Amino acid sequence: MEEYRRLIRKFVITGVLVGVVFISGAIGYWILEGWPFLDCMLESAITISTVGYGIPDDIKPATKVFSMLLIFAGISVVLYGISALTQFIVEGEINKYLQARRRLKMIEKLRNHHIIVGAGKTGKHIISEFIKRNNPFVVIDRDESNIKKLEEFFDKEFLYIVGDATEEDILLQAGIDRAKSLITTLPDDTKNVFVVLSARTLNPALNVISRASDIETMRKLLYAGATSVVATAELTGVRMAMMATNPGLISFLDVVTFSGEESLRLEEFVVKKNSYLANKKLSEIKLPQSHNLIVISIRKRGSHIFNPTGDTMVEVGDRLVVLGKKKDIEEFSRFLESEAIQGQSQVT
Repeated sequence: MEEYRRLIRKFVITGVLVGVVFISGAIGYWILEGWPFLDCMLESAITISTVGYGIPDDIKPATKVFSMLLIFAGISVVLYGISALTQFIVEGEINKYLQARRRLKMIEKLRNHHIIVGAGKTGKHIISEFIKRNNPFVVIDRDESNIKKLEEFFDKEFLYIVGDATEEDILLQAGIDRAKSLITTLPDDTKNVFVVLSARTLNPALNVISRASDIETMRKLLYAGATSVVATAELTGVRMAMMATNPGLISFLDVVTFSGEESLRLEEFVVKKNSYLANKKLSEIKLPQSHNLIVISIRKRGSHIFNPTGDTMVEVGDRLVVLGKKKDIEEFSRFLESEAIQGQSQVT
């Protein structure tokens, strides 16, 4: 951005210099020859532009010298302007090219990241949540200006691809084959279906979440391979009904969903092989005492066990949904990561 401002300043300076040279030439001819000022302006324009109309034969020697100086001044200003224009075009395109290459290089290093299709209002809220949680993500949108607006809003640069997400090449550039999930938020349901189809073909194990405008489109998206579909009209209607019937419950859910630094948060953890969580009862793990976390449910082989008791056995592959403060969840996540690293080093 600063580079563009600098080049624009050059254009402004060029315009000012052209104006100064032109007016100076007209005044010079008026002083030296005493012609009508309009004729002086014409002669100044002809001399500066070097169009070749010629100079009157009966002018004074001083006027000839002045004309030569005016020609050199005009050429210098024009060359300055051309260099500024060339720099603006060439450097601008080179910078865009280099920035795009740098983004692609960074995307190539990503693993288990999220891909967000659409930088609109829905995409904005998704990006906000991922930024809060420090989750790696890539945004795809056809209009780069939409992405730039979000970068300005969040005062943060993030990885993105400019292109049509219905094209497989664009999804591959975003690292679809290495991604953890894809969220498509396009307002056009047909395009969402195409994106889901392409994503599922390129990565069968991908978690695909799509927006839908109605129930009929939800079925099509599920047939296309979406893991989950959110119907915006239905979601809005259910939430408004719950606000009317259970305002206290909605208030609690808002605390959990739109969490701040010290608010509650829900998080899911997968029990991996050699984890200290594996093959133990909840009463042995003691998450409330050791990490200030409450286990809300355990998902075992696709089914949920809500409000599990202390006798519930935690096994490899189970998914624990826990409730706690943001800082406690982050500490527990770091604890599991460090434990996994120690377990790998012991195995090797």
